[in-house]
Amino acid sequence: MLPGMARADDPVTVSKAENGLLIYSIMAEYNWRPLLHGFQALYPWIKVNCLDMGPSEVFERYYAETSVNRPSADIIVSSAPDAWMRFAAKGGIGAHVSREEASLPAWSRPMPGLYTLSADPMVMIYNKLLLKPEQYPDGLNRLAALAAENPLKFRKRVTTYDAAAHALAYAVHWAAITSGRPGGWDLMQRLSPAVRVESGGAAMMEKVTTGEYLVGFNVSAVTVWPQMATKGRSEIVDWTLDKDGTVLVPRGMAVTAGSRSPASARLMLDYLLSHDGQVAAAQGGLMPYRSDVRPDEVPYLTYDGLVRRLGGEDRIVHVGYDPTMLDHYQDFIARWNATFKARR
Repeated sequence: MLPGMARADDPVTVSKAENGLLIYSIMAEYNWRPLLHGFQALYPWIKVNCLDMGPSEVFERYYAETSVNRPSADIIVSSAPDAWMRFAAKGGIGAHVSREEASLPAWSRPMPGLYTLSADPMVMIYNKLLLKPEQYPDGLNRLAALAAENPLKFRKRVTTYDAAAHALAYAVHWAAITSGRPGGWDLMQRLSPAVRVESGGAAMMEKVTTGEYLVGFNVSAVTVWPQMATKGRSEIVDWTLDKDGTVLVPRGMAVTAGSRSPASARLMLDYLLSHDGQVAAAQGGLMPYRSDVRPDEVPYLTYDGLVRRLGGEDRIVHVGYDPTMLDHYQDFIARWNATFKARR
């Protein structure tokens, strides 16, 4: 092949004949904005349409559309390990080996074709105007002790995601409770008189700000960090990592087997995994995990920065792709509901 000539199967060449890119994700427009800016500077001819949905909805819509041979997502992005395992078992993940794979940690590429856009920590948030400085939580065990010492003050004024509400919430609590870090069902039982569950992070953030809740735990940092920039918020609310065990959720992504623009999709996925893509993801409020992303390139934390702040990787609870998560769903949710939703 002569210099300057492109191969017929070169993804850049093929992408120019494709009809744009459709992405189903659990990300808001402000999360995507810096990513799309960077991608379209490289590939300005690829029109990208990103739809923001729920962690399970992205898959359900894909199933419904492809079952009647309608165009559907070229890329799916979701923090729902259980749904990803079902999707893979149904042959939904398209074949792709990223050119960035050698630069990625093993935990971020759990199965062929499935990669990780970002690694999102779950954090604790608290209203610092309604708590004394010595009551600021730094972990769930400390929070449980505070609630036991001050039962009237804390009763139903602690919140977290409802594990029964959606796949992300289930995955977060499954990982934390089954790993025993920061604690298992015994810790949940101790916390239960203080806890009222919610379905979304934005609602938790708002209700901690207004004082309806004093503390939220296992709240996605992707929700918290951008909202901390809201005028006056940081004077009322602060956030911290759980020193007893910070849950880390992989934001999985893959080119779909049914993609009608597979070359464009592969270019996008490789960009998202690149150093520049990871920096752009951080600018959109996500946490990059490549080791070559420097702290001075991002507004919040990197994975390496998270490890340093916690004092070791052993304090991270990785949400993995564990098949037993699927097998024990009903039993787990039944126990969850009995713990947090039984009338007291």
